[in-house]
Amino acid sequence: MILFWKRCAAGLAAAAISVTTLLVAASPAGAAVPAAGTTGVQVEAVRSATPVMVSDLADMEPAGVSATLYCAVRDNTFGCQSGTPGDGLVVSILYHDANFGGSQVVIFNPAYQVGCSAGTGDNEGGANLGTAANLISSVRTYNSCDIKLFDGYSATGTATGWLDNASSLGTMNDRANSFKIS
Repeated sequence: MILFWKRCAAGLAAAAISVTTLLVAASPAGAAVPAAGTTGVQVEAVRSATPVMVSDLADMEPAGVSATLYCAVRDNTFGCQSGTPGDGLVVSILYHDANFGGSQVVIFNPAYQVGCSAGTGDNEGGANLGTAANLISSVRTYNSCDIKLFDGYSATGTATGWLDNASSLGTMNDRANSFKIS
C-alpha cells in the first residue's frame, strides 16, 4: 500500500482507481468497515493569500514525515475521488502525530483554482479515512477551507467543530474515522 502511494506521489499512478476502494480494502485489523456503496470526501483549508498547490508541499514537508497518502475530494460528494496529486489545491493535511508531525493524509480538490467558499454551510467534500482511521492527531487547512472530523464512518458519530488548524485534537485524538470539508 505504501508503495502505491509513493508511486502516486511521483505521478506514476495514471489509472482512475477510486482511492476510497483502496483505503477501505486495507483498513486496519478490527476496524469497522463502512456499509457497501458508501464513500466520503470532505475538504478544509488554512487562510492564505496565495493558493497552496499539492506541488508546494515538497517545500513544506516536515522532516518527520514517513508516509503520505492522498485523497481527492469534490464538491457535494463523499469518498476519495479520482485525481492526480499535483492537480488543484490542497484543502487540508491530517497528521498522525500532534504538532503536525508523522505520516500525513493530504486532501486536495483537483477542480479548485481559488479555494473553498466562505462559511461552513456548504459541502465541499468528505471521505472515510480508511487506513488512516483512528490515527489522526493534528490538522492544518489551506485555501480558506475548514474540516470537521467524525469518530464514525460516513461522517457520523461524535464530531469536532469546524477546524482551521489544530496542533492537538484533544478528546478526538486518534479517534477520527471520517471527515467533511467546508
